[in-house]
Amino acid sequence: MKTLALAIATTALTATAASAAGIAAIDANGDRFASKAEITSVYPTLTARDFIDLDTNRDRRISNSEFTAPGAEVILGKHVAGSSVQDVMDVDGNGDGYASPAELAAAYPGFSANDFDDIDVNNDGRVSAVELYAPVSQDIVSRYEMGSSILVSLDSVDSDGSGFASYGELAAKYPKLSSVDFQRLDANDDNRISFGELYALETIQVLGKNL
Repeated sequence: MKTLALAIATTALTATAASAAGIAAIDANGDRFASKAEITSVYPTLTARDFIDLDTNRDRRISNSEFTAPGAEVILGKHVAGSSVQDVMDVDGNGDGYASPAELAAAYPGFSANDFDDIDVNNDGRVSAVELYAPVSQDIVSRYEMGSSILVSLDSVDSDGSGFASYGELAAKYPKLSSVDFQRLDANDDNRISFGELYALETIQVLGKNL
C-alpha cells in the first residue's frame, strides 16, 4: 500500500512538474514536440480524445504552445492523481465526444438551461472537454454532485420568473422549510434567494433536513 501511494504521489508530482516546465519535460526524443506516447508516459490516463483536443492544429504532435495553453491545462489537470474533475466521456451518451444539454441533465439532475449556457462558452449547443473541464464548469456541476437529490434548480422554483426564489417558492418545494431556515439561506438579507445563495454549502445542508 505504501508503494502504491508513493507511486501515485510520484506520478502526480511528475505531471505537475511537466506542466510547469513545458514540453521539454516530456520531449524524450528532443524534437521539441510531444507525441501521444511521450505524453501518456507522464499522463497515463490521457485518452485519444484528450490528445485530439490538445492537438489544436491536428499535426498529430503537441507543441509547447499547445501544451501550455489554458485549455491544455484543464485537460491535463484531470489526469493528475487525485483530481476530481469529471470526464466528458462519463456523460457523453451518444459517443460524439461532446455533452449535450440532455446528457448533462441526465448526469446531473436539476441541471438547468441557464447552467448549460454558462458552460457552453462558444455557444455551439454542445459542451466540449475543454469547456467541461474549465473551473467555472466544474463549480457548476459540483453543486449538483454535492446536493444530489437535495437540490433543485433555481429555474424550477422561481415561479414568477424574477430570477430569485422567495420563501413561498422554496417552501412549495420544501414544505418543512421554516422562516428561520430561510433567513439562514438569505445571506444578504434581501428576503430572496439568489443563484449563489441557493447553491451554497449551507443551503444544501439546510434543505437536506427539510426534504
